[in-house]
Order: sequence, then structure tokens, then C-alpha cells
Amino acid sequence: MIWVLLKSVIKARKAGLMRLRPATQPTRLDCLAAACAKCCNTLGSPRVTPQEAQAIGPEHLCRIGDAIFTQSQGSTCSLLREGLCGIYPYRPSGCREYPWYNIHGQLYYDSGCPGIKYDLDERPQVGSIQPWENFFPHTGSIGRWILSKICLVR
Repeated sequence: MIWVLLKSVIKARKAGLMRLRPATQPTRLDCLAAACAKCCNTLGSPRVTPQEAQAIGPEHLCRIGDAIFTQSQGSTCSLLREGLCGIYPYRPSGCREYPWYNIHGQLYYDSGCPGIKYDLDERPQVGSIQPWENFFPHTGSIGRWILSKICLVR
């Protein structure tokens, strides 16, 4: 599992994503949607909760152990339709929260996201974002440490 995850993260880094910076200044997201869809085309399969899985439907999901993910083709989410999310009203929380991350109680953002702007402060509350660890089920502390060394820009 960790090798698949590392491969995905390295691919995302090559595409300019997963460059996580602390959100310490006014920042907002102005999503470019179909004009971009970089996150959907690069980050692949977000983890979903059992409640989200019911809304999405089993034909679009896969399981790894007790974790549920959307299916992907390569690193592209299988729910992407003509550059837009095919289940937008029901998209998983990881998709709704992107490009924001809660890492050990501190708010980070993916500075590689083309929709990030620094003109207004529309940062979410860190407590409203799921913990970073939720994205990496069945990944031990060493694996998460390696991922943080790859992804966090200091």
C-alpha cells in the first residue's frame, strides 16, 4: 500500500501538486473547475466515509481493507466527466476540503493548486478539515513521516 501511495504522491509532485504550505497569510480558493481539474486528474482516488459511499454508489468505489475510495483510472478520478465532477453535490469530503489540509491541528494548503489566491482571507477553520492521517489509512507512522517530508514545504 505504501509504495502505491508514494508513487501517487511523487506523480502529483511532478504535476506541481502536493506542495503543502502552512496557511499563515490571507489565502482563498478560486476553483477553476473544468478549466483546470488538476486535482481530479492527478490526485485520483479520495477516501470516502460509509455515508458518502451510499450517496456515490458501489459501482464507483473500491475497498482496501476497511477503507473505501473512489475508483480511478491511473491517477484520474473515475467520477470526472468532461472536466467536471459527475457527482459534485455528493463529492467526498476530501474533495470538498481540497486544497486545505489539517496537519497536526495546523491549517495547510496545496500551493500547487492553480486556484489559490492571496488577495482575501477565506481560509477555513482548521477544525472543519479532516486530519491528514485520514487520507492515508493503513499507513504507519514511518510512512506518514516520509509523506510529510515529501509534501510539506518549509
